[in-house]
Amino acid sequence: VTGVPTMTNATTLKSIDKNIKMVATSGAKLNKLIHDTAMQIANHAKEHGDCTRALMLAKAMPASMRRTMLVLWFHTFTPIRVMLQNDKVGISKEGTKLYVDWNLEEGDQTPFYELAEQNPEQQPMDIEKILGLIAGLAKRIEKKVEEGAVKPEAVEGAKSLSRALSAIKVEKSKPTNQQADDLDNVALKAVA
Repeated sequence: VTGVPTMTNATTLKSIDKNIKMVATSGAKLNKLIHDTAMQIANHAKEHGDCTRALMLAKAMPASMRRTMLVLWFHTFTPIRVMLQNDKVGISKEGTKLYVDWNLEEGDQTPFYELAEQNPEQQPMDIEKILGLIAGLAKRIEKKVEEGAVKPEAVEGAKSLSRALSAIKVEKSKPTNQQADDLDNVALKAVA
């Protein structure tokens, strides 16, 4: 490629290693800054009832696991509710379903970035898991009908939906020859 400066492998690796070290250092500093700011926001909100800065802090961050964990941190240690999808923030009232006591000491001891370790990203679901969810939904609908928790005019529709969901079956697909070859090659590379 013309116009692109060439570097030796050693120079490139040195530059890459420098950048990795900078990411680690900058990331740790950024995590601390975000946590300290979140603690200030929580203390201010507890004292004055103003939690608007919680939304501002979350929105200042790019969409990422870090931002998700910050919102979870507010929800875990404070009654502050940050709703990014509709740009809202508020403090849950005591006695309501979403209310959480102010627990700022523990929140300070458990920074938002440590919640990521406690709440790992979910693994993708396989077809058995999906079918299990569908079967569970069918049973919950059936139970609601039996308990009388469905409006009379919706009972027949609910029963029909439950039967339809219960009838869903999916055959497990067999890998094509190419997919099987690819899996064998990956396994051979892993052993080598």
